[in-house]
Amino acid sequence: MLGKLLQGRYQVIQVLTAGGFGQTYLAQDTHRPRHPTCVVKHLKATSSHTPSLQDLRWLFIREVEALKKLGTHDQVPQLLAHFEDKQEFYLVQEFIEGHSLSAELPLGCRWTESQVIQLLQEVLGILEFIHSHVLIYRDLKPSNLIRRQQDGRLVLIDFGSVQQAWTQVVKFQGKTRTNVAIGIASALGIGTPGYMPTEQEQGRPRFNSDIYALGMIGIRALTGLKPTQLPKDPNTGEFVWQHQAQVSAALACVLNKMVRYDFKDRYESATEVLQALLPLANLYPPTQKSAPSPRSGTATLEPQTQKEGIVKQPLAGASQSIAVSLMPQTPPSRQDTSPEAERLRLHITLGPQTPVSRQDTNQVFEGKASAQLLGDQISDSTVSIFPHKSALLVGLIIGITSGLVLMVVSYYSLQIPAPAPKIQKSQVST
Repeated sequence: MLGKLLQGRYQVIQVLTAGGFGQTYLAQDTHRPRHPTCVVKHLKATSSHTPSLQDLRWLFIREVEALKKLGTHDQVPQLLAHFEDKQEFYLVQEFIEGHSLSAELPLGCRWTESQVIQLLQEVLGILEFIHSHVLIYRDLKPSNLIRRQQDGRLVLIDFGSVQQAWTQVVKFQGKTRTNVAIGIASALGIGTPGYMPTEQEQGRPRFNSDIYALGMIGIRALTGLKPTQLPKDPNTGEFVWQHQAQVSAALACVLNKMVRYDFKDRYESATEVLQALLPLANLYPPTQKSAPSPRSGTATLEPQTQKEGIVKQPLAGASQSIAVSLMPQTPPSRQDTSPEAERLRLHITLGPQTPVSRQDTNQVFEGKASAQLLGDQISDSTVSIFPHKSALLVGLIIGITSGLVLMVVSYYSLQIPAPAPKIQKSQVST
């Protein structure tokens, strides 16, 4: 197959896996610029396992439909193309560059509790999305989880075992239970030993069958042992593993409920497990990534003392440093003692030291300090919310003059004698 051009477009460059009735290739898309890498899954009958053509076509259609529904999720590979050629079936998917989770879980390697909680949360988010489309994954295991090199996130691959399900919500005595119905095709137990619960082996998988598989991955990460190496209680069939790991009682309780022998005793949904993990996740917050360094052309803010009451504001179109602070105004004159005079003035310190025009600094700010700084020339300037001194002087002169005029007019108005009142004599009739 190496070098073969599939559908006249996808050139095989490497064989990745070979299974019972299919192979997976690494290929290049020769119809796209720079020939990006993709993954081609090839379904065909082999000598060791010969399913009928109808069964192969059914498996092919099932996986295509699942990927169409789920490919919008960032942690599920996108379906790029699918086609049939000479009764053989091909799926073309997005190539996820990275390594499988199996490489991070060698025998004897034990993860910390914080690492396991983050693993569970991330995969539960994917399962929550899959189950919301009424699909059961059925083959959750470390080799089907790829740690993406680009961002370190886990991506779930290989949806060949996915099973369509139908749900029915039943309410009885105030309790709600979801019944799951599956198709006839699930009569075969599909999955991986150690990660496959009893009901799935019997061909009756449920949504919490995927939760069981994830719980086994978490226990493997804590103990450094494969699921088939873990002892079981002969009376209950439950796993006995806590003595093999350093784990808190709270996390052990969650994991034990995820892997109960009877599916009725497990969590019913991925959302329910996420809620149970939330208190533990708060104790172990995910590691914060370092903040990126400022890009060229963005403003950097220099620290000021706390007493100055810093107001940070970026400068558009320049890379200079800016520090904006509110400083108390010097005591006002006796003539100006109104509450308005007690306002703070805005003191803006900018660099570098170059002159700035008057119209850029002669601004009045009301309430909170805010300003739009324009132009490339910026300097050390002070903008006061009080009027200019010349304006105060003119106002004072006008006020004094008006007062004097009013006093003179009032004085002379008092010196003018009032006219004598007129007396009317009454006539007395005789």
